[in-house]
Parts: sequence; structure tokens; C-alpha cells
Amino acid sequence: MRAKGLGRLTAAGCALVAFVASSANATIDEPGPGYFASDNIEFVAHVPLNNDSAGGALVGDYFYVTSSRGLLIYDVSEPKSPAMVSFLPLPQDPYFAEEDPDTNGSILLVGAFGDLNVIDVEDKSNPQILATLAGADAHTTTCVLDCKWVYNSDGQIIDLRKPADPKIAGDWGKGLPAQGGHDVTEVAPGLVMTSSNPIQYLDARDNPAKPTLLAATKRLDGRYIHGNLWPRKTKDRFLLVGGESGTGTCDSKGEDGTFMTFDATKWRTSHTFTMIDEYVMGSGLPTDGKMPAVLYCGHWFDTHPSFRNGGVVAMAWYEHGTHLFDVSSKGKIEEIGYFLPAAGSTSAEYWLNDQILYTVDYNRGIDILRFTGKA
Repeated sequence: MRAKGLGRLTAAGCALVAFVASSANATIDEPGPGYFASDNIEFVAHVPLNNDSAGGALVGDYFYVTSSRGLLIYDVSEPKSPAMVSFLPLPQDPYFAEEDPDTNGSILLVGAFGDLNVIDVEDKSNPQILATLAGADAHTTTCVLDCKWVYNSDGQIIDLRKPADPKIAGDWGKGLPAQGGHDVTEVAPGLVMTSSNPIQYLDARDNPAKPTLLAATKRLDGRYIHGNLWPRKTKDRFLLVGGESGTGTCDSKGEDGTFMTFDATKWRTSHTFTMIDEYVMGSGLPTDGKMPAVLYCGHWFDTHPSFRNGGVVAMAWYEHGTHLFDVSSKGKIEEIGYFLPAAGSTSAEYWLNDQILYTVDYNRGIDILRFTGKA
């Protein structure tokens, strides 16, 4: 257990639409109001500017983060000391800012107040809104085929081959068991996995406006599917899936937020994915990395860079903080670590390299952690 005082962040430079702070590195010595952590996680720094953020996108040396006030871009070439490059004012619903912004490093997608904003981020110091498509805002929005196409969680397909002139072009859920979901993940170029119930594997390579169904899970009782990852662009033997729930506790299988592994080796013959294991987050004490009660259960997760047919996964769990899991070569899940900040509500996880992990928190901003264990 470690507990320290408040930190600080330096910043410089501003302009009307975007302000540049290339020297605005996180120089935090202390982690804010304190935290509890397992022995294999060390606190590095705290970046408080994104104190109402739900998530971001990491592409190359840049980290794109949304908040209810706008889009922030950080240069993370030095992961332990990110430098803020720009800020684009883009008001969104408080606490419900775009939680999974997607980008290819040139085009970035952010929904707000019913509309989809297409943002040019080629110049990191001066992001600009290229177009706004009315009625295309969904809970999450995903680039497909290098952001030439867009699939959102409501089922809409958007033609983005002309980024300044986006058009709604179809519905990926039409005629399928799941009409929509919480998220869509492009697991390989043109291959899409929907975070829906059932989970669906779609092929958008030949006709992005009308994808074909390759495989689907059986209906997963009544649970709400939040996100998925198929590591190594579908070459891994495991499909990883996370759930979400708002129950006040996280103790029940089948309904509450869980972390799950699925067998991804037999889908070509069986046309399905079968669950191998699931982890249920029980209630507990902060000294064990858990809370007696929480608002929600389960959120975004990320695989360690060395993940290959098993390995380490970091998952955000709202008031339960960050939890690390080891997925065995047989797909079995074991918890191996945690970071629980005081007064936090952790939303998303991002591995910058083998050691450095960014956690994005609704209440705190960004916590920078170091993983000292073995992956």
C-alpha cells in the first residue's frame, strides 16, 4: 500500500482553436489522493488535465484523449513523461464523452450531441473538424479499412472515402442475430467483431457497405457485451471479451461485468466461438484492490505487447481500479495484480510498451503506471 499527496502538471502555449504545449510534460512526483497497489505495479506519474475522460486511442507516438471539453493530443514518445501537443475544443455530454475514439493517425472520429465529427489530425499541433454528419453519433464509432469506412455501435455504416463528405451507406446489423451492440472492433483489415449478444464476426473486405457473417457465438445468457480484442490480427488462439454492468456489486456470473476468454481456433468449421473461462470481480476491501460496492462493473481492456496465445491483460473496472490478469496457454484466467486509486473510476487501459501502462479515469485523468512483473 502506498499513499501520497497531490501532484502537478506544467503546460505552455494556447491559441483560439488549439493550443500547443510541447514542453508540457507530466512532472508529477506524487499520485494525487493516494492508492493501493500490488507489488508488481509502481506509480510513475499523474496527468490531471483529462479528469473527466473515458478513453483514448494510441497510434504510434501519439495518444488521443477525449473529455467533455474537447480532444487532447499527447506526444508519448517518452511514455513516462507525455507532452501535450494540442487541444481542440469539442464539447460533449459530461461524463459521457466519446469513450473509444478511433483513428488511423490522420482521421479521428468523435460523436457529440447526435452528430459524428470527422477530425483531421494529420497535423498533431492543429487538429481541425473536416465534417459533421448529422444523426450518425452512436455510443462508439470504429474505423474500418484504414478509416475509409466507419461502423458504429448502432449498426450504421458510413462511407468515409471522402472524409469531408461522409455519407450513411448501410446497416451492418440488417438481417443478423444482433442488430447493434456496445462496440465494433476491426480485428484485422476489413474483419470486424461486434461487441453484441451474440458476438458476431463480419467480413467487410469485398463489400464494406454490406458485410457478410462469418461466425457468431451462441447467445450469452443475459449479459451485456462491452468490448472485445482478437490479438495479433486474428492469429491468436483466443478471442478476449469484456462485459459491463451497473448493479452496485460485481459478484454474479452471467449478468455483471466479467472478463472472458473464447476459443478462436475452430470458427472456420464450427462457425462459432466457445467460451473457455471467465473472471468475476467480487466485492472486497481496498487493501485487496477491490471495493465493497461500485457504480459499474467492467470496462475497456488491453493486451500486453508480448501477448501471444496467452499472456497479460490489463482491464479497467471503474471503482475497482485497474486489474491485471494472466491468460494461460489454455485460456484460463488468473488475477495477478491491481492498482486502485482513491476516489477513482477507471475507464480504460493502454500499454505503451512492455512496462508502461496508461489508465484513463473518469475522475482523475491519466495515471501512468509501471508493470514490474513478468509477462
